[in-house]
Amino acid sequence: MGRRSPALPVALFALAGALAGCESGHPSTHTAPAAAPPGFAGEYIHNAKHLLIAHRTDGYWLHIESKDSCEFEGPALLIGEQLQVSLQDWKAGALLTVRRAAKGSVDVLSEQEDDRFSLSYFCHGGETLSGNYQRVPAPKAPR
Repeated sequence: MGRRSPALPVALFALAGALAGCESGHPSTHTAPAAAPPGFAGEYIHNAKHLLIAHRTDGYWLHIESKDSCEFEGPALLIGEQLQVSLQDWKAGALLTVRRAAKGSVDVLSEQEDDRFSLSYFCHGGETLSGNYQRVPAPKAPR
């Protein structure tokens, strides 16, 4: 008779050990990963300003504009449960923050109190990017 390969008994032993660990009666020390917060992606409006938030593989992309007074776009990262955009190219340490607000809206604001005018830099005529933006409902699918 020929020699049997030890690979099969070793594999069966490893599988039995793994299965036995599943039914050990001890509570699992593994926790399920936290669910991602609901997405920010979508279209929002505040007065005449339109905010478009697009989800990308490396974070989010924000685009804010109004017909004649404001324009801004840039990458945003999800930090905790809010989006943050670095305004480092404009002013060291300045951040634009997008937070969830009531009824599906979002608040756009400057994180630092002494930078409260930083979001006016991207506008003229006394306008600012800051404000409460209401979500624009997605169009209904035709029947």
